[in-house]
Amino acid sequence: MASSARVGVSSGSRALPSIRTTELGWSALKYALVVVVLFCLLLPIYWIFSSSIKPERDFFVNPPAFVFQPTLINYERTLSDLQFLTYLRNSVIVSFAATGLTLVVASLAAHGLARFYFPGAKVIAIAILAARLVPGATMVMPYYVLFRWYGLVNTIPGLILAYVGFSLPFACWLLYGFFLEIPSDVEDSARIDGCSDFGVFWRIVLPLTRPGLAAAAILVFLGTWNEFLFALVLAGRDTRTLPVYLATFISERTVFWGSLFSVASFMVLPCLVLVLLVQRSLVRGLTAGAVKG
Repeated sequence: MASSARVGVSSGSRALPSIRTTELGWSALKYALVVVVLFCLLLPIYWIFSSSIKPERDFFVNPPAFVFQPTLINYERTLSDLQFLTYLRNSVIVSFAATGLTLVVASLAAHGLARFYFPGAKVIAIAILAARLVPGATMVMPYYVLFRWYGLVNTIPGLILAYVGFSLPFACWLLYGFFLEIPSDVEDSARIDGCSDFGVFWRIVLPLTRPGLAAAAILVFLGTWNEFLFALVLAGRDTRTLPVYLATFISERTVFWGSLFSVASFMVLPCLVLVLLVQRSLVRGLTAGAVKG
């Protein structure tokens, strides 16, 4: 019995190092995968910003020049172009206006679907999701014909309405899931305390769904900010946005790489800043929206 006990102890002691080695191996593999993913995500951003300060002649050398003399001539050329400033203004106005209107309409519609029970509510929710699955390219011409009747082609309001209509199904479906997670007893308690229906929605429901609102806001904004086809077809020369302006640097004979990357950096920077701000608001929303017992 003593010998068998010693055998068991020795086999157990040999098994512990192998388990630790396996755990260390899995940890190293996970960290390696994280490094690879970060490299794949950050490399395009680094390439955009580094290429925006590269002289135009260095884009055509072979082999590629990874070490070069930085210059701001590309940014000077871009900022001195009045057309760029016009398209930048249009992008800011259209993106923020479309995001704000989409959140207002989607939050009200999603809350109504989640709280007011009526025949066909589930069917409407599924239909909203199905509408989001329709490719955007198939909606351009119907929008163009409709806006042409009402004089909204080549206008900023027309482009905003097009983006709101395209983004509403996704935002509504996303917020619908967040509203379903809120217990109805919370709203009933607020009504018993004398709060109106709009007061319940504004003071109770919206603070609890800040993470959902932040996620919907950033996704709608990024989709609008980077959208190309609607801005190309529905907008005119003075109402187009930055993605259309970015495409003007690509021609049949050459590509103006310096100007292209400088404009691309102006498009990427607001997205990065917005993501950082929304990350903080997500944390604040989760802590402020916690229901205390």
